[in-house]
Amino acid sequence: MKVLIVDDNAIVRLGLGRILNRIPDVEAVAEAADGSEAIEIARTFVPDIVLLDVRMPRMNGLEALPYLTETAAVIMLTSDEDAATVSKAMDCGARGYLVHGSLGAEQVAGAIETCRQGGLVLGPEAAAHLTLQGAERERRGNPLLDQLTEREAEVLEAAARGKSNKEIAEEQFLAPRTVKNYLNAAYVKLGVHNRAEAIIAWRQAEAS
Repeated sequence: MKVLIVDDNAIVRLGLGRILNRIPDVEAVAEAADGSEAIEIARTFVPDIVLLDVRMPRMNGLEALPYLTETAAVIMLTSDEDAATVSKAMDCGARGYLVHGSLGAEQVAGAIETCRQGGLVLGPEAAAHLTLQGAERERRGNPLLDQLTEREAEVLEAAARGKSNKEIAEEQFLAPRTVKNYLNAAYVKLGVHNRAEAIIAWRQAEAS
């Protein structure tokens, strides 16, 4: 697995590089100091995972995000906790949003593995913002509710909040396999192929 670190702070890049070197599955690491450089490097390095900062000179992370998601799973890794930034990043295809702080090798490795398997990774700050937005949108109603059963909608809504199947199962008192079955049924009804596409469809419907 190849990982591209994109951050204008050299100290942050150094720290992340050291963490990645301790993860067995990481075979190669490249670095970029801004979004423009990241796009150029990605063309030849072809990373599997991109750890992307938001605020950078020349081209920021949100501007580079649509280009990088074409070939890699992108995890926003930043100090920016702004709710609008979190929402825009996830709407533009980011597979995760983590805020700098107490992230160690175990947390970074877990986030990378989750994204590799098609899941989403949200730190507590990002999850809190998206939960509040979801609650507000729910009051306005989600047009996709008419296409799903109540339980399918509850499971998909939890997935959109960044919950794993195990966490959804514990939260809703279901077996993990049952959660997976509900999600698969929702995919068929919504005409999508996977979890990420379903979550994007759910959020777009909420915003409409």
